[in-house]
Amino acid sequence: MENLTRHTPYTLPFAYLLAKLRNYLREKGEKMLCVKLKKFLVFSVMVFAVSSILFATNSFAEDKALFSDLTNHGAKIFGGMREIIYAVSGFGIVAIAIGGFFGTLNWKWLVAIIIGLVVIALTAGIINYMVDSDVITDEMITDSLISANDNQK
Repeated sequence: MENLTRHTPYTLPFAYLLAKLRNYLREKGEKMLCVKLKKFLVFSVMVFAVSSILFATNSFAEDKALFSDLTNHGAKIFGGMREIIYAVSGFGIVAIAIGGFFGTLNWKWLVAIIIGLVVIALTAGIINYMVDSDVITDEMITDSLISANDNQK
């Protein structure tokens, strides 16, 4: 076998590792790996075929209820996650304030929290702007900049 460490340039270190892997497979028995791989692939195809037949559902091609359900569930998940994110970021701001009290104010963390809060607060408006409709209505959102504008009127 050719010594690959002498002829391999440093820009292609994977060639050396590939040769080592090939030698290891030859020593340990490449055929056993091949048999295990074939068994795994056959088993995977069988599981996919059985699950495709057993769990087949309607395609909902004509029914728009699927998309409205997805939108409603997405709005619920987004609302719940937003509340969790606000609570966790509140703890983060308090922790940064305590760090500032002791002289170790981390500005990167503070800016990251503020930018994250602004992005979460503006997400509904951005989605409505991008799809040019009211996918997320004002009634679904009670604590962001969309409803803050309503209070000023």
